[in-house]
Amino acid sequence: MDYTKPIPGKHMFEALKDEKCIVMACNIRIGASARGIMMAAKELDAAVIFEIAKSEIKYTAQPPKIFADNIIKCAQEVGFNQPYVIHGDHIGVKSPDQKEVNSAADLIRSEIAAGFTSFAIDASHNFNMDAPTVREQLKDNIEITTKLCSLIPDNASLEVEVGEVGKTDPKTGEKAITTVEEAYTFIKAINDGGYRPDLLATNNGTSHGNIYDKSGKLIPKSINVERTAEIAKAIRPFGVRIAQHGITGTPLEYMPRLIEAGIAKGNVGTNWQNIALSAMPRDLVKRMEEWTLKCEESQKMKAKKPGIKDTELIGKNIKNAIGPFKAEIDALGGEDLRRLDEATKKGALEFFRAFNAEGTASKVRRYIEGNT
Repeated sequence: MDYTKPIPGKHMFEALKDEKCIVMACNIRIGASARGIMMAAKELDAAVIFEIAKSEIKYTAQPPKIFADNIIKCAQEVGFNQPYVIHGDHIGVKSPDQKEVNSAADLIRSEIAAGFTSFAIDASHNFNMDAPTVREQLKDNIEITTKLCSLIPDNASLEVEVGEVGKTDPKTGEKAITTVEEAYTFIKAINDGGYRPDLLATNNGTSHGNIYDKSGKLIPKSINVERTAEIAKAIRPFGVRIAQHGITGTPLEYMPRLIEAGIAKGNVGTNWQNIALSAMPRDLVKRMEEWTLKCEESQKMKAKKPGIKDTELIGKNIKNAIGPFKAEIDALGGEDLRRLDEATKKGALEFFRAFNAEGTASKVRRYIEGNT
């Protein structure tokens, strides 16, 4: 079979449903980053997912077809011929307004047409803290998610979300960690609606992107492993496992605990951006940094946090420079591309090993060839 093109996502998670491993899902903001990840996956025979979130599509100037075409092109360039998936990450719906829902539906249709084989519906922002029961608190999320599930192909993998990552309780100011009751109630409702997700993303204490302390120093992230394990146990009878978002910044030695907790998919995004920026020509990165300090997002942060350091402004907002500099980044070749490939491959090897993913590609291949 030709594995230079994406496989149905459902096949990957069915093949690995009883394995003690995490499938790495890589958010590719800089197109060439896929190459080094593929090289590492090939060396370790690791299954892998390439994904892009709704928000990333805009600021990286990668609509679904451009994204999918780049992944397939990279696979052909580096001779990558083993199972992988292309995933629509965080197909977000931030309110029940019909325009918001229709926008998400249009994106799903565009991603299907582009060749995506896996989808994450994220209506987790729709949470009513004041409703008297958990089912009523989750009502809008359930209704929006169920409606959008009807668009997902049967052989695609499906991820849903409850408990916005990084959300805080407006009453206490503390992080609102997803409860077992919320997770169970949500998944049962989706099942009752006739849909069978493969994965559930929760808020278990992590957050997206680079995180800084009050002095502007980059800090590691923490994950509530105990709550994650409790949720994983509660939803396992539905055939659902945990998708972990925001892994960048979590120490790799922590990963065996995440595997034991029941995490099956791990999203790694900002890490590849950080690696690419460290490997790209310094003059290009410097111009991207200068642009970032002047961009709208940085100006808003300065207004909210006077005295914020340039390092934090750049760390949080340089992703917005990827789109404006995309043509220049995509034109990198020769020694510049080799350096980027080498750095990305090195980082990917470390993650695949930490995720216990060695040999998973062959397991997926055997499943496909034995069941299709």
